[in-house]
Amino acid sequence: MFNKRSKVEKDEVTKGINSILRGILGKKDDAKLTDSEKEIQRQKRNREITAEIKQLEAELETVTTKKERKKIKKRMEKLKRKLDTGFNGEAGFTSPFGYVDDDSYLFVGRNTVISVFDVMFEYGTNNPAPIGWLNNVIPRDTIRHGEFIFITRQHGMDKDTEQDIISHRINENSEGYSEEETTNAREKNQNSQRVRDLQLAGILAGKEETIVDEDLLLIVKASSPENIELALEELRDAYKNDAFKGVMLVRKTGLQLETLRDLFDAPIRDARHTSSMLSVSATRLLLPSSGFSDEDGENIGRDINSIIPNQYARLNLANIRNAVIFSGDTSANVKFDNLGTQPSPLEFGGSTMATVLGKALWLGDKKQGIYGKRTHHILLNNYSYILPDSLVFDMKHESINPLEVFGTPETVKDDAEASMEKTVNMMMLLAGIDEDTDEGKFYRSELDRLLLYWYINNAKGSGIYTDDPENNPRSAQKILADEHHDKFPTMKAFLPVLLNNVAKRKADGEKAHDRADYLYSTMDTLFKKNKMIFDTTTTLPDVYTRDQRNIYYDLSGVSHDKRVKGAVLLNTLAYVVNRALEGESVIIHGLDAVDIKEKMLLKYRDIMKRRGVGKVVVFEESGNDKVNPETFKRFTGQLNAQDLLIIGGLTDHDFVNVPWFNNLPTTAKGQLSQRYPGVFFVYRNYDRISSVISTNIELDKGGIRTT
Repeated sequence: MFNKRSKVEKDEVTKGINSILRGILGKKDDAKLTDSEKEIQRQKRNREITAEIKQLEAELETVTTKKERKKIKKRMEKLKRKLDTGFNGEAGFTSPFGYVDDDSYLFVGRNTVISVFDVMFEYGTNNPAPIGWLNNVIPRDTIRHGEFIFITRQHGMDKDTEQDIISHRINENSEGYSEEETTNAREKNQNSQRVRDLQLAGILAGKEETIVDEDLLLIVKASSPENIELALEELRDAYKNDAFKGVMLVRKTGLQLETLRDLFDAPIRDARHTSSMLSVSATRLLLPSSGFSDEDGENIGRDINSIIPNQYARLNLANIRNAVIFSGDTSANVKFDNLGTQPSPLEFGGSTMATVLGKALWLGDKKQGIYGKRTHHILLNNYSYILPDSLVFDMKHESINPLEVFGTPETVKDDAEASMEKTVNMMMLLAGIDEDTDEGKFYRSELDRLLLYWYINNAKGSGIYTDDPENNPRSAQKILADEHHDKFPTMKAFLPVLLNNVAKRKADGEKAHDRADYLYSTMDTLFKKNKMIFDTTTTLPDVYTRDQRNIYYDLSGVSHDKRVKGAVLLNTLAYVVNRALEGESVIIHGLDAVDIKEKMLLKYRDIMKRRGVGKVVVFEESGNDKVNPETFKRFTGQLNAQDLLIIGGLTDHDFVNVPWFNNLPTTAKGQLSQRYPGVFFVYRNYDRISSVISTNIELDKGGIRTT
C-alpha cells in the first residue's frame, strides 16, 4: 500500500516517522531547533568525530602491518567525510565544502589544510637593512610540500595613542634603556640599538612623520597537516641557506578562521607587533621585482634594475621554442659548483646563455606539462663548456656524405630538393664562385642540372631518383639515406658527369666548352683538397638513445677558413634537422663564425618549422657587417617575434647594423652601451617580461672542455 501513495503522502509519512524517532531519542525536530541549538549540536558531533580521528591517528603510529594501517586510514577517511562544516553558501563561494576550524589548522573541504602564522623578527636582526629587505621572507628555494602566502598590513596609528608616544613614551623608554645596567654583551648592544632607534623616531616625529602600525602574516596551504609542517621545515631551511636571520613564526592557535575573516582589517596593535615611523615602515613593504621571479626557475644572476637590492633573476625557460642571442663579445659570469663560490668570466657569453636554455629544455617542467626534450648543439665557436652527460661529435674526425639525402618518405620531394641545393651551395661556396654574377648564375644552373641528372641516371649505377617524384614515389624514395652509409657513392662519383659535360659542351661553342672545362677542373681540385668533406661516408649514428639529451656537433676545429666551416655547417644542419624529432631543438652557437649567405639556410628553416623543431641562433661578434640578426632575419625570424631575446654589450656600430636594437628600453640601451662584463638584457615574449641581468650562472665543472 505504501508504494501506491502519492509523493506528498510519502513525505508526510516520512516526517511522522522521523518525529517519532526524535521523540524516542529525546531530540527536538530540526524545524523547531533554534540556530544556536543547531550549531551546538553540529559542533558536538564534530568534536566527537575529531576526537575519534585523533585517536585513530595515534593508533596509526603504533600498528606495524600494512593491512591494519590500511584499515585505520579507511576509517579515518570515512570519519572526515562525516564532518559537518555547517557551510550554507553557494557552491564556488570560497569553498563548496566550507571550513572546519581546529586550534592549529583550518580544514578546507577534503583536500586542503591551512595554517596561519604571525611573522616576527628578533630585535636587532635586519637592522639596518636596505629598502625591500622584507622580500627576503619569500624563499628562493622551491617549496615542495605546500604554498606560502605572505600578507603585510599597515595602518596609521590613532591620533591619541600617537600623541602619547611622541610626547612621553619615546623619551621615557630611551632614558630607561640608557640607564639599564647589564653585564650581558648582547643585551647591552641591543639596548644601545634601541636607544638609537628611539632617538631616530624622535627626530622623524619632529619632522611631522606619523606612526604606522604593521604586521606580517603567513598563510600556509597544503594537502594535510603533515605537509604543512614539512613545508615549514623547508622554509626554515631556505632561510638558513640564504643566511636570513631572526625570523620567528608564531602560530595563531585557536584563531585560524578568525584571522582569515579579519584579513582586510587593520593590523593587530599590541606589544608584540611592530609600530614604526612612516619612512621606516616604507622599507618594510613587500615590494615587487622589476623582472623575472619564476617558480621552478633557475637563478642566472642579479636583476640590476630591480627596486629591491640584490634581487635574483629566476627564469623558467622550459617552453622556449625560438630564440636569438646576441652577446656582442660579452662574456658571462659563471660559478662552477665544485670550484669555490666566486664567479669568473667565461668567454662567448651568448653560448653560456644558450647553455642555460639547453639545460632548461632538457629538464622540462612537469607542472606545465612540458617534458624534457633533446637539444642539438652545433658549435661553430671555441666555446669551452659542454653540459655533462652529453654526446659530443668532433667533426674534425666525423663526416657526413653531402650526397646522402636525410628525410622521410612523406616529404621526399622537398627533402631531395633541399639536399641538392645544399650540395650545390657547398660546391659554389668552397670554389669561391659568386652566383650574383652572370658567370656565377651559369655555373649554378649547370651544377643544379648535372646533379639532378646524376641522381636520376647514374647514382648507384642506374639512378636513385626520378624526374616525377609525386607520381613515382617508390622511385623517389630510393634517394633517402638508410643504415648502409658505406654503400652510398661519394662526390667523386659525380666527377664523370662533369667530365662528360665538357665533351658535350664542345658542340655549343668555345665559350660553353671553356666554362664546362673550368667547372670540371675546379670541382676536381676542390674534392681532392677537401676529402674530409667530399670523399667520405657518413659516420654519425642513425638514431640516438633516450638518455642522450644533449648532442654536440663540434665544428670549431674543422678549419680556420670561414667558408670551409660554413660549408660543413650546411652539411651538418641538413643532417641534424632531419635527425631531430618533433619538440626537440637546434642551437647554433656562433653563426657569425662562418661565411655563408642567408638564403643557403632558408630551406632548413622551413624544414625545422615543418617538423616542429625549435631554433636558437647565437651571434657572438660585435660589429659583424655580414652575419648578424639583421642580415639573417629571414632565417632567425624578427627579433620582436622571438620567444626569448638576449642581448649583451652594444657598440654604435651594432645599432647601425641592427636597427631594431634602437627599440630597446632607454635604460637598457644605456646599460648595454657601457658594455659591462657579464651584463645582458633578457626579454621573454609570452609574458612580456624583461630585465637587465648581471649574470652569475652556476654550472657543473664536469662540463669544461680541456682540449
